[in-house]
Amino acid sequence: MKLLEVLALLATDTEFMSAFRASPHDALSRSGLNSEDQRVLLGGDPVALRQALFAEQATAASGPAGEMNAEQLPFFGRPETPPSPQPGPEPGPQPPPPPSEPPYFGNPEPPPEPNESATAHEAQSAAVEPLDLELDLTQDAILAGLNSSRAVDPDPCGVWSAKGLTVVGMGMRAGLHMTVETRLAIEQTSRVLYVVADPVSEACILKLNPNAESLWHMYQTGKPRIEIYESIIAKILDELESAGDVCVAFYGHAAVLSYPAWESIRRARATGRRARMLPAISTEDSLFADLGVDIGRAGLQSFEATRFLYYEYNFDTSAGLLLWQLGGLGETKWNPPHVAARPRIQVLTDYLEKFYGPEHEVYLYHAPQLPTSRALIERVALRDLPRAEFISISTLYLPPRGQPKANEENLRALARIEVRK
Repeated sequence: MKLLEVLALLATDTEFMSAFRASPHDALSRSGLNSEDQRVLLGGDPVALRQALFAEQATAASGPAGEMNAEQLPFFGRPETPPSPQPGPEPGPQPPPPPSEPPYFGNPEPPPEPNESATAHEAQSAAVEPLDLELDLTQDAILAGLNSSRAVDPDPCGVWSAKGLTVVGMGMRAGLHMTVETRLAIEQTSRVLYVVADPVSEACILKLNPNAESLWHMYQTGKPRIEIYESIIAKILDELESAGDVCVAFYGHAAVLSYPAWESIRRARATGRRARMLPAISTEDSLFADLGVDIGRAGLQSFEATRFLYYEYNFDTSAGLLLWQLGGLGETKWNPPHVAARPRIQVLTDYLEKFYGPEHEVYLYHAPQLPTSRALIERVALRDLPRAEFISISTLYLPPRGQPKANEENLRALARIEVRK
């Protein structure tokens, strides 16, 4: 069997995937893949793997005389040859005109001038709690613990290995959003821990692996969030120590606003254990599909709502703005149903009105959680945001207001570059 065929099986054939994850060497040996290709595949080096695949395709695409027909190869595998420099004067700067199409979302009118009523609420200062330092430092800690993606890994195939800690996300729509590799990770691990927001996801996990335990009971009303998170992390590391391999499943995407997920990985790696995270479908991915947001045209800025208020971020109203966790705005404790959210939303609204104006339409979005449910989408004028219905469970999306200003310097620089076919 050829390398391309084996890679295709790993992407489409669940039986082969399962056998490969259980014993990579045995699965590849049974496939008939030669020893050199097995070594490259198991090594996981992206450059070496691509070169081996390209060489195989080049051989298959050779003509009668053994010359490669580049047009028969996929685009990613073709060698890139820059054009030879040609003599002659450089063309004068003739920048292309700025795009004339209307903005993808939002009102092309300029924002209104600030007025006194927009700052009326500023006289009364809002009492807020400081952010948890541990939460602020999470990303730096994770990045500091990462090695080069081409570093030698003694255990073959990275995320395919069942050893150590595997953190996965269940996606937004229960059961349907689980990726194939997430299903394998849950099914083939010794121990599963999970924090999910609906009983259908829980049922899916238990069906795949009965040796699973929920951690939802650790969320106790009135308890500081950081204490809850530390309890979850301690449980994960204890199970990892005793079982040797553990899969932890979170709702949505485990990388999004999940301190326990990242900190568990960091601490496991610090003790020399393998730890990795698998990608999943997040609220953002669902929002793109349901609201028709094309970030290639609209752009996107994404912030956790509390941090957005606590810090003076420089954001651009000509690009989309996504604000997460409105229901817990300004809270460091677990306090459902978050009754303090609405008066705090007024503070957020007053701030946003300075940039967008009170009439700018915004969207409250809650991704569908169950297999047959639809998304909850509430469209309101910004001034009415504090009285919206679905604040406690929603993510806020503000469409762009107007178009970005053309960068004339970059346009001139691009126009000076002669493109030759």
